[in-house]
Amino acid sequence: MRTVSILTAAAAALISTMGMAAEPAQQTFTRDGHTYVYSTSAREGGRTLIEGREVGSASRFRLLVDGNRVTGHANGYPVSFRTQTPLTALASAN
Repeated sequence: MRTVSILTAAAAALISTMGMAAEPAQQTFTRDGHTYVYSTSAREGGRTLIEGREVGSASRFRLLVDGNRVTGHANGYPVSFRTQTPLTALASAN
């Protein structure tokens, strides 16, 4: 459950960075006392790739966001979940 919460926070953090420079830039966020560093890059079909790690840990994540669907791997485990609102719709509203 903690992983889904963290990944949801990562997806939410992405919303505020959508539409910025096309070059992947390192972003950070902190959740439950843990700091994460990640970068995003646009993929074909309007999808977004989020790749990052937990600072001070070997925990890594790689998420592919397609609307409100998020799939990928976190700390070596496959993950798949939906967000309440499509990420692309939120990004275009900002």
